Amino acid sequence: MRPEPKTAAAPKRILFVDAYDSFANNIVGLLETHLGAAVEVILVHIDDHACAADLAAVAARFDAVVVGPGPGNPTCARDVGLIDQLWRLDDANTLPVLGICLGFQSLCLAHGAGIRRLSQPRHGIVSRVSHQRTDILRGLDDFDATQYHSLCVDIGTAIGGDDERMWVPSPTCPDILPLAWDRSDAGNGPILLAARHVDKPFWGVQFHPESVCTSEAGRQLVVNWWAAAQEWSAAHRPRITTDVSSVVASSPVSVDFADSGYAASSSSSTLATPRRSALAKELRSVVGPDEVILRWGKHSSAAVSPVDLLEALGHSSGDDCILLDSQGHASGRYSIIGLVTPGRTMKLTYRVGARAVEYGLDAGRTTSMPVSSIDDVWPLLQECLDLHEPQNKTSPSSRASTPGAAFEHTGMDRYVANHLPADSPFWGGWMGYVSYEAGLETIDVPLNAAQKTGADHDVSFAFVHRCVVVDHETANVYVQSLLPGDWPWIMQTGTTLDNLVSNSEIHALYRSPSEAPVDGKMPTKEHIQRAVLDATLVASEVARPAEEAYRANVLACQTFLRTGDSYELCLTDQTTIITTKSGGLDPWTLYKKLRSRNAAPFGAFVRLSGAVVVGSSPERFLRWSRSGRCQFRPIKGTVKKGPDMTRERAHAILGSSKERAENLMIVDLIRHDLAGVVGAGNTWVAKLMTVEEYETVYQLVSVIEGQLPSASPCYDSDRDSCNEGRVKGIDVLRASLPPGSMTGAPKKRSCEILGALERRPRGIYAGVLGYMDVGGGGDFSVVIRTAVRRGVREEKDRGHEEKQGRIEEAETWHVGAGGAVTIQSTDEGEFREMEVKASSVLGALFL
Repeated sequence: MRPEPKTAAAPKRILFVDAYDSFANNIVGLLETHLGAAVEVILVHIDDHACAADLAAVAARFDAVVVGPGPGNPTCARDVGLIDQLWRLDDANTLPVLGICLGFQSLCLAHGAGIRRLSQPRHGIVSRVSHQRTDILRGLDDFDATQYHSLCVDIGTAIGGDDERMWVPSPTCPDILPLAWDRSDAGNGPILLAARHVDKPFWGVQFHPESVCTSEAGRQLVVNWWAAAQEWSAAHRPRITTDVSSVVASSPVSVDFADSGYAASSSSSTLATPRRSALAKELRSVVGPDEVILRWGKHSSAAVSPVDLLEALGHSSGDDCILLDSQGHASGRYSIIGLVTPGRTMKLTYRVGARAVEYGLDAGRTTSMPVSSIDDVWPLLQECLDLHEPQNKTSPSSRASTPGAAFEHTGMDRYVANHLPADSPFWGGWMGYVSYEAGLETIDVPLNAAQKTGADHDVSFAFVHRCVVVDHETANVYVQSLLPGDWPWIMQTGTTLDNLVSNSEIHALYRSPSEAPVDGKMPTKEHIQRAVLDATLVASEVARPAEEAYRANVLACQTFLRTGDSYELCLTDQTTIITTKSGGLDPWTLYKKLRSRNAAPFGAFVRLSGAVVVGSSPERFLRWSRSGRCQFRPIKGTVKKGPDMTRERAHAILGSSKERAENLMIVDLIRHDLAGVVGAGNTWVAKLMTVEEYETVYQLVSVIEGQLPSASPCYDSDRDSCNEGRVKGIDVLRASLPPGSMTGAPKKRSCEILGALERRPRGIYAGVLGYMDVGGGGDFSVVIRTAVRRGVREEKDRGHEEKQGRIEEAETWHVGAGGAVTIQSTDEGEFREMEVKASSVLGALFL
């Protein structure tokens, strides 16, 4: 007889209970990558009403539960939600549970332990885990683990040293068996780091096994727990056979299949897109019905400055334009000029709370499209990109720009036929910014009354058809257009570029000392413009943050840190520059001055839909390549340069426990954000806490990378079906806002606290700025070290002053600055750090 075919075993199921922490996806990823492919993880939140209504029935469908960390106190019902019910399930419904951090504290509290505040909270602190190699720690040596907690479990026994009582249940907590301790902290005394229930299958750890700085033994502990859980279940529970789809059906919003730790596919930007939105139709009409072709020319120009080029093109005065400028910094490679063409360039704006997208090709004729939230904006942006992708062809042959017979003999270096300029990161697409408040909406943090006073657009983009990309590494310049028949513009721009390079070379060779400008650096015209700017700045009214108020907010932040509501809070404030001189500050001259004094790899000059941004940011937020490689570069830890500050001393300061903890918390947070879209198995830390040097400061930088699921080029004539379901870079952008380096962790609770303390909108500052390319890439920086002139002035900033019979309207610029407050911070130190960061802009402008 032929043997019966074997059927694949049903996957084991783990229910992950998330307390709205910013490390949850890292834990889910750990479970998925270390427990094997036969484990399925399903996530619910602590306030899932459907799950809480019948937890016993839900638990019957799972093999085990992992209760994650979160802000707050296990004694507070709001902070733990349905977690407490797990410990009260009757014997027939009991199942193995692993509690982490808050989950661990809840477990111990439910079985007789006390919860007390640490004298010095352990946020981002890496310490040694001491244990006796028993239970789920069997086979492991002592190891290092990351702690994120303000509270600790008190089992009611005064212990110390190698007291044998450390390893047995205490009279107060006879049901809790200690498994591991932190004995390195003299101030706090021994801290219980791991324990289990003496009879029930409940285990817990205070530390974070998923942290990038926890030793591999921490991950092995979770593997050991899973083996112990399965062993207990084999002896005490029948095999779970019930389909979990009924659980999902009962709670479609809050229960997610965590294939990659985050149900990105359920809210992917490409899934919700209608066949053709009115916005996409109008924008696509600019190019016409034919296939999109990128027409481009490539030039070799070693010394071209994007500033000189933008001026030569005549777009530096009052027209809307966008310059993303690496400012000659050693770590910057590209500069990108995006040109705004009236009647052809689509502008899109959105305001939080307005529930409408405004768009149009002409400033005087815009259309308002109702939306339910910012979640509806991302699909619109992606739809427009997909409709203009040069690689989206109906056949595999790559159709690229060909000059045509009329342009075979030109002054340009060459036109490239049959392929696209792969070394150019931007072929056209959206350029603009997303505000901090827009980021708050993506994580469901409602704006308070003070935050609603913001006057900027919260999302503002222009769809750029014409652009120039300068590759400073290869000394190549790409002149590119998505507009049909736009070779005359490409030729004219190429000629302008060639002339600019030639004139610069001739000027450098033949200029005599007598022809030198007044200050030895700039032409007379620029010297006059700079003098006017400086005079206007001197006459301006400058309001700096009040030291007393800022330091009080630092102390208030630390109160929240001690209560366990946050691990780190990125507090900010702003300086305002108000001028009433006729014409105000010239933005372009202001930018050139900032650029010359405080160069950074992510500089920006943006004049768009009324707002003006003049920046020299050192921090990349997120870049994704056309092949799907994603990169974050958070900066946490800053030391000001000075005569007494050597590089060695800066390294020593930035290597302190405070600075490293500050950086580590953001690294783990960003890993969570990224893993939620691409999966933990496709996320890694490429560089951890290295010191980088900038014009005025040393900074501590980390690099987190990931890979989007592979997606081959689309040759399907139905582009909507071709793109449907594909996870893209815009999904990572949406899932990662607002920037973790500007919020703290956990992100949601931290943002709520910061909004109450700061009592003002941050606006464009602390948001992100950059581009999304029609070819599939994108690059955004964090808007810091930046001056912003608001697009729509607030009433309180609209001052008037009468001078010689005329009325002048005040113009207000804002310079934001701040820093991450940790429990190791001092109020004075944080104020000084904020001042250092603000001075990198203000000092460059006023000196």
